[in-house]
Amino acid sequence: MTIFFALFGTLLLLLFVGVPVGFAMIGASIAVLASNRGLGSVPYEMVAQRTLYGVNSFTLLAIPAFLLIGRLMNTSGISDRVFDIARSLVGHLRGGLGHVNVLSSMLFAGMSGSAVADAGGLGPVQMKAMEKDGYDRGFSAAVTASSATIGPIIPPSIPAVIYGALANVSIAAVFLGSIVPGVLMGLGLMALVAYMSHKRGYPVATRASIRDILRACGRGFLPILTPVIIIAGILSGVFTPTEASAIAVVYCALIAFFVYRTISLREFWTICRETAVDTAALLVIIAGSALYAWVLARYQVTSQIIDFLSANVADKWVLLLLLNLFILLVGCFIDSVPALFLLTPILTPLVVSYGIDPVHFGVVMIFNLMIGLVTPPVGTVLFTVQKVADIPFGSLVREILPFYIPLFGMLIAITFIPWLVLGVPNWLLN
Repeated sequence: MTIFFALFGTLLLLLFVGVPVGFAMIGASIAVLASNRGLGSVPYEMVAQRTLYGVNSFTLLAIPAFLLIGRLMNTSGISDRVFDIARSLVGHLRGGLGHVNVLSSMLFAGMSGSAVADAGGLGPVQMKAMEKDGYDRGFSAAVTASSATIGPIIPPSIPAVIYGALANVSIAAVFLGSIVPGVLMGLGLMALVAYMSHKRGYPVATRASIRDILRACGRGFLPILTPVIIIAGILSGVFTPTEASAIAVVYCALIAFFVYRTISLREFWTICRETAVDTAALLVIIAGSALYAWVLARYQVTSQIIDFLSANVADKWVLLLLLNLFILLVGCFIDSVPALFLLTPILTPLVVSYGIDPVHFGVVMIFNLMIGLVTPPVGTVLFTVQKVADIPFGSLVREILPFYIPLFGMLIAITFIPWLVLGVPNWLLN
C-alpha cells in the first residue's frame, strides 16, 4: 500500500503544480521506480517500451475516428438539423425548448460520443434558441451542460471504447449496456425541466404539424442513421467497433461533402488537423497510463488493494457504494478520459474479485465520471458552456444544482439495479 500512496500522491502533486496528465503519470511512475531502485537503476528501456505498448492498440484507433465524426457533425451544420427534429417532436410541451435541448443531445449523442463536442457544437444552437424564446440564460446553460453528459453514455461512446480496451471486455456489450441508462438519464432531465418550467412559467409553443415533423425528420434523416449503422454493423458481426468508427467517418464525410455540401476541402483539412492535435494529446495520456498500470502491476499494488478490501469489506454492494464515492471525488478533479486510464487497471480486477460484472461496473464508472464533467472545480463541460453562454461561473453552478438530482438518482439506480445495464446486452448478445 505504501507504493500505491506514493504513486497516487506523486501524481496528485504533479497535477497540482500544472503538469499535464499524461506526463504526470509518467513522472510519478519514474519517481516511484527511482525511489525503490535508485536513479541510476531505473529501467528506462522498459519505461519506453511500456509507454509505446500502451498506444499500440487496434481498438484505440476508434478514438480519433469518433473525434473526427464529432467535428464533422458540428462544422457541417448537422447540429441544426438534429435540433430541428427534436423541436418538431417535443417543442410544444411546457418549457418545450428545454425538452428540445435534452432530446437533441440524446440524438446527437448517437453521432459524436463526446460531451464536449455536444456542449461546444450543439450548445450554442440550443442556448441561442432558448434565450430568444424568453428562457433565463442561466437555466439555458444549466440544461445544456447537464444534457451534454448524455453524449458519452448513449453509444457510440469514446469512454466506452477506452474502458473496453483497458478492461479487456466487449466494447459492443458496454455500448449496449449504456442504452437504457442514457435514455433514462434523458427522461429524468426532461422531468426536471418540466417541473422547473411550470414553476417559472416558461412558454408553451404551438404543436408542430405532421408535415413539419416529416420535413424536419427528412432533413436530418441521414445523420440520424449514423448510430444505427454503427450498432447494427457491430451486432451483426459485419465489422468491429474500430472498423465501425472508420465506416461512420466515411459516411459522415460523404453526407457533408456530397449531400449537404456544407464543408469545403480547406475546412476538412482544418477539421483533420484539429482532430490530430486532440488525438496526440490523448495518446500521451494513454502512453502514461500504460506505464502507470505497469508499475502498479510490478509492485502488486492491485493485489494488495484487493486483499485489504476483502479483509474489511465483505458485501459487494457496500464496495460499489464506496467506489462510487471514490470515483465521484476523482471526477471532481480529473477529467473523465484521464480518470478512466488511471482507475480502470486498478478497479476492474477488484470488482471482478467480488463477482461484479465488469460491463456493469464500466457503465457505472463512465456514468459517474460524466457527472464529474459538470461538477466543480474541474468540470470541463461546465467551463465550455460557461464560455459559450458568457455568464459568471458561480451563476451557472447555482442554476445546475437541481439537475444533480436526476443525475445522482440514475447513478444510484444503475449501481444497485444491474439489469438496467445488463438487460440489453444479455438479450442481444446471448
